[in-house]
Amino acid sequence: MSIPRKHHYLPQFYLEGFKVEPQTGKRPHIWQIEKSGDQAYQAAIRDTGCIRDYHSIDFEKEESDHKTIETRLSAVEAEQAKLVQRIKTAKRLDASRIEELSTFISLMRYRVPAFANHVKTIHQDSVMDVFKIMYQRGKIPPPPQELLNLFESKGIDDSLRIDISNWKIIENMFKVALAPESIGLLMQFKFRVYSAKDPNFFVTSDNPVALFHPNYDEIRPYGVGLATPGVELTFPLSFDTLILAGHEVEPGFSLASMEEVEEFNRRTIVMSTSYVFARDAGIELKSKIRELKHLSAGFVLDNLFHGDGAVQISRFIPVTTDE
Repeated sequence: MSIPRKHHYLPQFYLEGFKVEPQTGKRPHIWQIEKSGDQAYQAAIRDTGCIRDYHSIDFEKEESDHKTIETRLSAVEAEQAKLVQRIKTAKRLDASRIEELSTFISLMRYRVPAFANHVKTIHQDSVMDVFKIMYQRGKIPPPPQELLNLFESKGIDDSLRIDISNWKIIENMFKVALAPESIGLLMQFKFRVYSAKDPNFFVTSDNPVALFHPNYDEIRPYGVGLATPGVELTFPLSFDTLILAGHEVEPGFSLASMEEVEEFNRRTIVMSTSYVFARDAGIELKSKIRELKHLSAGFVLDNLFHGDGAVQISRFIPVTTDE
């Protein structure tokens, strides 16, 4: 029996909440819109929000394991799908479900390529910095002459390529996502369920959990986190349901106005890395994505190397109002 190698960083059940309706053909489709706004096309959900071998565990002397993480995620996602349906049906969040929702949000925040690439960059920079420090201190054997020539002509950074094993990236992603601190901070938030009514609808993206700070200019260049005063979190559950969370959010339910839908979608678009996903891709939505394509939010890494030492500063830049 063949093992599927398309590993979804966004659960298929989640994407189906934004599927094109009415459905034509055997499989559900979704609009995939490039953040540049230049390309938009319908794609089968089974082929969307996925990367080959994304969850594969690689070994040095054994065949890679393509199945274990996928199998475990499948069981988790089955329960998450039930949670989403309960919230959509009830149009409210029961207090007994806050921990479950917080875990779901944390996973969706950290299992995506944006964070995986951040983890990869941190490890690559760390390995490179350690090598340069040890090399300059004469703590490693002399490299071959060909490599020394490259160091002289191109510099060390442009002469070496650092590869990080996928298992290490996966380990860090899920360790952070499921850390008690990550989930606990979310559980301290208050949650409000928003519903959208035709013709309005929510969109999602390849980085669907957005953090928003209304006055980020006042705290630049520092980053923000879940404990930062004033931070809000938005997470679209489907085309007609969205979660707003924050310390100052009024718990309950609201039918979102057109202006609120536009604002929540703006946050989702700015937060996206490469793709926005939606049930429709009209001229207005594509124009809005094109208008916001130069804006971004998320994790950034500052690597400060000074010859005899290095410092890494990881920050989270939120979506804000001055964009």
